[in-house]
Amino acid sequence: MTREPHGELARLLPRLVAFARTMLGEQEAARDLVQEAAARALGARQVPADAPAYRAWMFQIVRNAALDELKRRRRLTAAALPEAHVDLWSYDAARIAKLTVEQGLAALEPPHREIIALIDIAGFSYAEAAGLTGVPIGTVMSRVARARSALLAAIEQSSVRPLRSRHGG
Repeated sequence: MTREPHGELARLLPRLVAFARTMLGEQEAARDLVQEAAARALGARQVPADAPAYRAWMFQIVRNAALDELKRRRRLTAAALPEAHVDLWSYDAARIAKLTVEQGLAALEPPHREIIALIDIAGFSYAEAAGLTGVPIGTVMSRVARARSALLAAIEQSSVRPLRSRHGG
């Protein structure tokens, strides 16, 4: 990387938040977590010098913070999170599809959510995801396959369906 390493941070923020949201299931919690991770990164003494290493380093910081938060949540309560009120009448087909995928992701076990977030949402290669998670690339590949199958099953079982219009659409 020829520029200041932390100069990449602003470019990465939307992807880091999307990754954290997938891990945690909540937009506000994801934003808070990424803000905390960015503060840690900005205060670090040693920062990777090239863009790919910096990107992986930042995702690793966010991943570790998200895993810590999930552990903290499990310790605090076993109760389910309250469901948010959603007015399905106001959603079009694209929003319903997005909601269905989000609900499917929320139904997955954290390791499955994590690998989908790394590969399919953040766009990491299998090799990069293997480095971030500390598992062999073959394990990443099998986890991705199992996670995608689990996501598809969760989506197929979803109760969210497009509403038929009164005009036959």
